[in-house]
Amino acid sequence: MKKIIGLFVLLALLSCSGSTIKKSKADCSNSALYGYVTICLPAIDGMTECRSHPNVQKVVEPYLASGPVLGYYLNNETYKQIDRLGEISYNDYFMIYGDYQRENYTAQEADLEYFQKELEQTLFEGTNFEAISSKVEESYGTITAGKPALIERYSPRPGVRTLIVLMKYKNKNSADGAETETSVISAVDFILVKQRAINLVYYLVYDGGKSIDALKDKNNAILDKLFAIN
Repeated sequence: MKKIIGLFVLLALLSCSGSTIKKSKADCSNSALYGYVTICLPAIDGMTECRSHPNVQKVVEPYLASGPVLGYYLNNETYKQIDRLGEISYNDYFMIYGDYQRENYTAQEADLEYFQKELEQTLFEGTNFEAISSKVEESYGTITAGKPALIERYSPRPGVRTLIVLMKYKNKNSADGAETETSVISAVDFILVKQRAINLVYYLVYDGGKSIDALKDKNNAILDKLFAIN
């Protein structure tokens, strides 16, 4: 699961503080600069923001050339194993990221629709997906088992456009070379905050309809906290 995050980030770009203290708009002690704008990072129950941890930096390194990682959240059980992050598989995590080409662009609501359609065209139309998927395989050793499926497209609140996407991945075991296949459900958010367009992508292992409901509930709660603090 740790390798899967690269796909949506590269697709979107190309087409650990550990604090658990609740914050308000006046309390922005955990933040990241996006161009000239400060994006405040919310405290999320049961999760730890840890983008600055050296092992997380190794995970996100392949796409830092295209855009900044503003926040990287692991659930607390995974965070306990962060010293082994490159060795374990994990799910229930999300990342907030941007695009260097847009970091000082004054975005509007209409831009979210445009950026969303760009990603949809890459994921579901033509051959762009295969080309970028190959780049992910080169960087992460994870390959996709066919094109993704769009489950839902919706706007959970003003200033957000969300895609719910189901994908299958094949991972090769480094010990014996055996392949395993995993289905992953993801929420890909296009967000307008402080007149900047940023992205959030949340990952869960797919386990039927209940996992889609759980993903949407968690994703919406994170968005609420992100907007509350910004």
